[in-house]
Amino acid sequence: MMREKTFELFKDGTCASIIVETEEYEGVRKIAEKSAKDMYQITGVLPDIVTEKTEKSSNMVLYTTVGKGNLLEQLYKQGKIDRKDVSGKREVYGIQIVEHPWEGTEKLLVVYGSEKRGTIYGIFALSEQIGVSPLVFWGDAKPKKQAEIVLESSIEGVSKEPSVKYRGFFINDEWPCFGNWTFSHFDGFTAKMYDKVFELLLRLKGNYLWPAMWSSSFALDGPGEESAKLADMYGVIMGNSHHEPCLRASEEWDIYRGEDTPYGNKWNYVANKEGLLNYWRDGLIRSSQYENIITMGMRGERDSVMEGTKTLQDNIDVLKDIITEQTKLIETYGDKNMPRLLAIYKEVERYFYGEGDIPGFRNWEGLDDIILMFCEDNYGNMRTLPDKDMLTHKGGFGMYYHFDYHGSPVSYEWVNSTPLTKVWEQMTECYEYGVREVWVVNAGDLKGNEFPLSYFMNLAYDFDTWGSSNKESASLFTKQWLEMQFYGRITKEQTAQLASLLTVGIWLTNLRKPEALHSYVYHPAHFRETDRMLENTKLIIKTLDEFRRILPEDCQDGYYSMIYYPLRSAMNLMQMHLYAGKNEHYAKQGKKIANQYAHLVTKSIQLDKALAEEFATAFDGKWKGMEMAQHIGFRKWNEDGCRYPLRIKVEPFDRPRLVVSRCEEEAVHVKNYGQPEQIIIRDFMYPGTEWVDIEVANDGIDSLHCTVKAKECSWLKFSWVEQEIEEQEVLRVTCIPDKLPNEMENVQVEITDGDTTVELSIFGQKKDTSLLPNMTFYEKDGMVAILAHHYAKMNNRESGEWMILSDYGKKGCGLKAEPVTKNFLAGEGPSLTYRIMVEQTGTYTLEVWSAPSNPLEVGGRMDFALRVNQENIQQVDSVPEDYVGGSPESEAWSKGVLNQIHKTSIELTLNKGVNEIELYAMDAGFVLEELFIYRMDIKVPESYLGPCESWHTR
Repeated sequence: MMREKTFELFKDGTCASIIVETEEYEGVRKIAEKSAKDMYQITGVLPDIVTEKTEKSSNMVLYTTVGKGNLLEQLYKQGKIDRKDVSGKREVYGIQIVEHPWEGTEKLLVVYGSEKRGTIYGIFALSEQIGVSPLVFWGDAKPKKQAEIVLESSIEGVSKEPSVKYRGFFINDEWPCFGNWTFSHFDGFTAKMYDKVFELLLRLKGNYLWPAMWSSSFALDGPGEESAKLADMYGVIMGNSHHEPCLRASEEWDIYRGEDTPYGNKWNYVANKEGLLNYWRDGLIRSSQYENIITMGMRGERDSVMEGTKTLQDNIDVLKDIITEQTKLIETYGDKNMPRLLAIYKEVERYFYGEGDIPGFRNWEGLDDIILMFCEDNYGNMRTLPDKDMLTHKGGFGMYYHFDYHGSPVSYEWVNSTPLTKVWEQMTECYEYGVREVWVVNAGDLKGNEFPLSYFMNLAYDFDTWGSSNKESASLFTKQWLEMQFYGRITKEQTAQLASLLTVGIWLTNLRKPEALHSYVYHPAHFRETDRMLENTKLIIKTLDEFRRILPEDCQDGYYSMIYYPLRSAMNLMQMHLYAGKNEHYAKQGKKIANQYAHLVTKSIQLDKALAEEFATAFDGKWKGMEMAQHIGFRKWNEDGCRYPLRIKVEPFDRPRLVVSRCEEEAVHVKNYGQPEQIIIRDFMYPGTEWVDIEVANDGIDSLHCTVKAKECSWLKFSWVEQEIEEQEVLRVTCIPDKLPNEMENVQVEITDGDTTVELSIFGQKKDTSLLPNMTFYEKDGMVAILAHHYAKMNNRESGEWMILSDYGKKGCGLKAEPVTKNFLAGEGPSLTYRIMVEQTGTYTLEVWSAPSNPLEVGGRMDFALRVNQENIQQVDSVPEDYVGGSPESEAWSKGVLNQIHKTSIELTLNKGVNEIELYAMDAGFVLEELFIYRMDIKVPESYLGPCESWHTR
């Protein structure tokens, strides 16, 4: 029997020495030092780094790059290792255990790369294998201490070439958080700070960075070119954002501009062409010695529209001239082999595609070798993607995505609010459309976005594992990510619980971006949505606190930094606004319990400040500055004028007084001269409703004694019949379904304090649903709500089929047709059949709730098709004709991204009894989340989430 091949990296207090030959890249040497520190954090022993083999060490590690040094070549010639499996490939590494590599050494662990980045990825892959998270610094993920490190043969293998060629992130919207942090810890946007950023990028197997640029210049603030030199040493490819051409940072213009300079004073190509060409030339001369992707084109200063042009044709012609002249400059003063990139962002998209009779420059030969970078709508929804005519474009395509955004309709920059399921759904779509050259994500301040950034980078690096073929990608990655942060210290059950905590917590945060939350977003009464949301937040907080109590000590820092602080803060903010909504609601009802909710708002405000202060001082102030983002009650697109929620105080009546209301309603019922006021309860006329909650309140001073009086009824019971009420108590009226009468009955119930009486008129009847088909949803109060994944039939075809998206969107689920790039004619795509039972024939409104997706072609639609009861198929557009994805001037788009949903209304005629609604996929990108049907003659209560799903047969 062959013995298992292993390698003792650390044993008996000794760490294997690391060989980095003198010929090796300096960047690899620096990463080797970081690797040694990784091992030290685990073992308490810092391994030696030497430049050559020794014959006195039984085990050694070799970090080497093909063509850099002699040892790999010697091993290859001896037949001990095959370097050809990485040679000539892009960013590939191999790891192999070699026995008896030379005399005196028993085993050698070889980490070898095809080139600099390949070797660096291999070194950091080894760190991950021994339990060091890529977020060891940025996420405070402490490695597990180990008495020995023995590597199994499973560590051996050769990596694949990355799926996306250039993969990276953008540090953006960096003030006040990132900016204050880096100035207080690193004296500015210096090379010392960027060393931490580059390390994170490389640990995540990225290779491309857009540096911070609001108030800094990467090429100047190192100091000088130190940051650029450091990036080049590590093999980090630098770029600039969508409006910073020719290796020049936006802020540099204010430094160098002037009438007495060769550059002139106007950022206006029409008025100052020669000056701008000189400016771009000198940027290329300075920085093209380093590895870059050169941003092309021109936009206005600070993310605005280009000046000096009047018409669309002017803009197209000027931009073509700019790109032509920039290309000449690059060929003369730069590196003509360096990749070039044009961001088709905001107004540039209009110039690219043209409009009406004016063709854009999309087919212009001047773009042939340029990477065309598309951009989503800043809220994580794809807009235009390459069509079939563009797929032959030689330069390839890129995507600029957002986890953070500073702009209209409302910024979101505070805590992570991007569910991984959204990232998967959108970025797999992007990849399948052929966008595979560049992926860049706006990661804001980095801190706080570690989790989605890790996923984004893994998806870009290894699409085969995490991409389209893996429908459970987000769920599986979440668990794997947690296992990496808490390596070997949490059980499978705890991993599953933490995964659920992260998934649900981020989903709740994303239902409405934190900055866009207000007291009026979730209705305080209708459909009990505020109560439901409060219950969700309390459950998250309870779980957060429980894990803070039970996790091992060496897991606490990472847990607090990446999970507890952001989620606890987000849940508190949500509670603040929910309590404010309840305060206003009860104040309008005249109930003194409103004061209790005003106090809860105050406590939430105090806790918000305390949580931020705690974070600022944690880890000896390591992240001080990162807590400074404004995030409460935005009134505009930014923080200008933002404010805390209002708190309303209610002065109690001068004696005890009874007030009664349904929890789901705004109306209150009080003492009435003559006949008592009455609350009609018909809920028990419908299957599935087992209780109704009644709020019984005292809006006066002291307390009151209340009694519930009812005749004996076999199918009703009450949670109490006598109660002392200080502020408010809930009376639960419960129905016993098995005892409901076959014919309708009406029961009168009195709620009284001896002075005031309010009557409940309760109707009940057993409904026979035994003959209804499976998955038939039953109308209640003229309304039916059906979640998308609760279809009666899924009708797939050879041309396409539906996929179910779990933990997705506003409703927690979605259905999307694939192939995701395919459009279908009306009635020819896959379809879904839904069954509903209504009690009367009539005209109904069907609201189709879908994800806030945008048409994926210029001038395109977002259509689906409908058929009711096997009648004619009708085609429906889910967005209006004037819809423009990503444009704040488009009201439908702005509402869609703020409310996280598109609603499309269609008028239907339904028959009494069972009806079938069939929905067909048509345009690519459409994701169905819910159907909501209601009678035209009823007023649907206002709400943010809509009614809970209706009862249905199984």
